[in-house]
Amino acid sequence: MNYRIMEEVKKPYSIEKLSQYVGGDPKQIDEMIVLFLDTVPPEIIQLSQLTKQEKWPEVYKLAHRIKPSFEVFAMDDILEDIKKIEHLARENNVEGSLSYYIQQLSNKFLGVTKLLKQEL
Repeated sequence: MNYRIMEEVKKPYSIEKLSQYVGGDPKQIDEMIVLFLDTVPPEIIQLSQLTKQEKWPEVYKLAHRIKPSFEVFAMDDILEDIKKIEHLARENNVEGSLSYYIQQLSNKFLGVTKLLKQEL
């Protein structure tokens, strides 16, 4: 599969950084996309569950742990949500909007997964 960056279509992610990490190997790129699609959805569900249980330190740790997964795909819009989730969890959700940002993250991620599957 050819992984050229297509300028005519603006995607909410980029595989350029990932491609650099794996030396441009298309097979490894596919493997990393599959790994991302397999591991991140359960972690997003866990974020929601931990929030319902008001386990703020665990929410923070999980959000912090998954952030690099989104950074490698340059998912800047989703990264903003993750940073907000980290901040709110660190502040024990004093604004009460943590669930909102997790829902935003989930919705955006769902759209991105559809596009990433097309890369395979």
